[in-house]
Amino acid sequence: MFFLGEYDEDEAANIRSFLSDAGIRVELKPYLVMDSDEQFCLRGRYSRLKEMAEDICDYEHDLSLIKSALSQSSTPEEFDELFLKELDPTMMKIRDEILAHCESDEIESPEELSEESPEENSEDTSEESEPLDFNVDAWLNYLLRSGKAQSFAHSVLSLNGIIVGEPIGDKLDDPLLEIPADPGDFDTEPDELVLNADYYLSRSIGLYVDEFTAPLVSDMDEEFIDMYPDEYQQISALGLLIEKLATPPSDMKMSLDEFIESCMLRKDEHDVRLMVDGRDVFMELIRILERGDVLKSKGDKIKWKK
Repeated sequence: MFFLGEYDEDEAANIRSFLSDAGIRVELKPYLVMDSDEQFCLRGRYSRLKEMAEDICDYEHDLSLIKSALSQSSTPEEFDELFLKELDPTMMKIRDEILAHCESDEIESPEELSEESPEENSEDTSEESEPLDFNVDAWLNYLLRSGKAQSFAHSVLSLNGIIVGEPIGDKLDDPLLEIPADPGDFDTEPDELVLNADYYLSRSIGLYVDEFTAPLVSDMDEEFIDMYPDEYQQISALGLLIEKLATPPSDMKMSLDEFIESCMLRKDEHDVRLMVDGRDVFMELIRILERGDVLKSKGDKIKWKK
């Protein structure tokens, strides 16, 4: 079977439906996959990390924002909102404008549009809100900075047992912190250096295509070609090679060496040059064609069936 790719369950089922409709045999194999997130950090009291880390200015600034946001918050949601606003008021104002802009541009239902005259529809279009004026690079930089800052803030709350809305006492006078670090920066690894290793298991679906039925991709629904162009091209290339190998030579036989060379397909059409090289898997290709009752191999001879 030809491995087409790894998908979630819904997408695998959708692809299988398209391929099955075209007559291509498909097999789905569920399996578990694991994603990992590993990061070295310095974990210790602020007073200690300040002596060890080369640049802790950003974290010092974020700590002051955490204290300020906590003093005004009664819920985690309020804390997040206040923390981000104090991190960069200008960018948060832009965020609010973006949200308001999206809400004002919501498309009306066909029923609502049909109740209005063409003149009314034209007038609505002319009164659309002005495009937002902001620097995309600055916005992307803010998203990266705010994401790191918010992650640090949540880490501080967790490490120091702080619950938003409850008194924090002296927990932030010399808080326990965790900041990213490079082990290569230290001649001798300090006790504060720790490795955070997080692993996440998830279920995935491997989708396999029967090689012998791959040529039927020529009957594929146009919607599949539009939705999955890479998958379509892979199956098409495989199908062309299988179709070539299944076509017998004039004398219905050839040597193994000749067959191996025939496992290379070249095709030029208009502005597309196609090459499919299956020589490294010639034995698998022979077995595929034997299962399809197309040919038979014996020793170094290949014979096609009538």
